[in-house]
Amino acid sequence: MSNPSIPGIVLENDTPRARRTDPLSSHVAADRSTTTRGRVHEAVIVLIRRFGPMNGHELNSHYQGLRVLFGWPVVAADSPRKRAAELVGSRLVVVNPDDPRGTPHIYALAGEA
Repeated sequence: MSNPSIPGIVLENDTPRARRTDPLSSHVAADRSTTTRGRVHEAVIVLIRRFGPMNGHELNSHYQGLRVLFGWPVVAADSPRKRAAELVGSRLVVVNPDDPRGTPHIYALAGEA
């Protein structure tokens, strides 16, 4: 089923990284993310292993601070947090809601939370 607000090049089987109702620019950005997503997933695991459980803001900050040193790709500022949420779905990373800081989304490595 096609959505009249989205040009016809967004196909029925288009990327699940963007909602059907998102603008074309979001679909383009989602398609581009396929080139960096795996490397950012790896970076998130490295960061959590190195610094311990942390929230999305901390992940984003550490990523930006260490990006050049580790040769990680340039990505949107909030991309590391989004990639951590994807890793929760893969069960490599867990969300620890019982963190004493009271932050709702603390990301930790599975088995180390």
